[in-house]
Amino acid sequence: MSGEFVIRGARVLDPATGLDGELDVRVTGGRISEVGPGLSGVRELDAAGLHLFPGFVDVHAHWRTPGREDEETIESGSAAAAAGGFTSVVMMPNTEPVIDSPALVSGLLRRVERESRVRAYVAAALHEGLRGERLTEMQLLREAGAFAVSDDGLGTASAGVLRNGMLYARSAGLPVILHCEDHTLATGAVHDGAVAALAGVPGSPASAEDVATATALVLAAETGARVHITHVSTALSAALVGWFKDRNPNITGDTTPHHLTLTDELVGTLDGMYRVNPPLRPEEDRLLVGEALADGTLDFVATDHAPHAPEEKELPLQEASPGFLGHETAFAALYTELVLEGRLPLARLVQAMSCAPGRWIGEQGRIEPGAPADLVLVDLSEEWEVRPGELLSRSRNTPYLGRRLTGRITGTFVGGEMVHDRMGAKLGL
Repeated sequence: MSGEFVIRGARVLDPATGLDGELDVRVTGGRISEVGPGLSGVRELDAAGLHLFPGFVDVHAHWRTPGREDEETIESGSAAAAAGGFTSVVMMPNTEPVIDSPALVSGLLRRVERESRVRAYVAAALHEGLRGERLTEMQLLREAGAFAVSDDGLGTASAGVLRNGMLYARSAGLPVILHCEDHTLATGAVHDGAVAALAGVPGSPASAEDVATATALVLAAETGARVHITHVSTALSAALVGWFKDRNPNITGDTTPHHLTLTDELVGTLDGMYRVNPPLRPEEDRLLVGEALADGTLDFVATDHAPHAPEEKELPLQEASPGFLGHETAFAALYTELVLEGRLPLARLVQAMSCAPGRWIGEQGRIEPGAPADLVLVDLSEEWEVRPGELLSRSRNTPYLGRRLTGRITGTFVGGEMVHDRMGAKLGL
């Protein structure tokens, strides 16, 4: 589906441009050329009964390339992203080897160009080997094509290194994506609370995240760096982000689908599947973080898509590798648990998954003439069960296995090209 065509009859919803109604969208040369009623063309895609949103943007994903292609490849990761409605993805640097040099950045981007179905951006390491000691050459990383720098996976223990890293990133013109975790406090595998105590599993207190978040935000205010706090999971960290955002426009924050829909009650199963970092929190945190997303305190949703081999998750909880798949279930989980439950308007969910992260990335996340034709068609009425054999990721570690969700991605377009088509016959392709 390339060249010129018209998507007809969908319910178009784009909070960024104020669109909300049954409209037609014309795509020409990979960009949106016209939006309005009654459009026609030589080639038409009948989307009656479906919703059309700007393509989702995920600013936090692990595609495990290079080094762990047994868990995920660029091809499988991008296929999973497209199946979840994501048209742009930022890849984290904690691969094997760590993406900490210009040669690795440029080599990975060449592979992305050949292998990815969606737009993929490289976040390079903030410090060499993600060891928290020597900063990377950020100006050279940017010249090689890095979009951002990050300490994701490990965080930065030294406030001095973090401050210098922010200053360097600011001078290089790179945003900083931060994993906030104080390792002197984060000594357990799960949230340190009543459930962990009853299960006999060592826990880490919420303060392990909160203390590191506070430090990062103070340093961001002082340095003027463009700082993004990722996978916020506690009510206090969300409140800290909000307080500093009110005083510093360069600060943004996200949370994940699993922190919005799951709680540490799952720790009681002792199943290694449910280990994640930051850990699942109690219900009160889940609800308050959800309120922070609803009112815009947290800017957007990011999946922290983290594939793992079966032998790394089929272990006792304390020994399992932390992380969940995220791309393919993100929208449906949030639509089912938040929108249908009346806790989040659909327009705000679209803004948090499309418009806000798209604006943070660049020119994505909107439906208007001249914008890239990065679009997602969704059937909000379809109920489906998450089955391992139907996932496009190379891994199967999703906490939603066996769950019935509502809302399913029908088609995903990147630059006017249909990169995911689940119901071709229905769409008349």
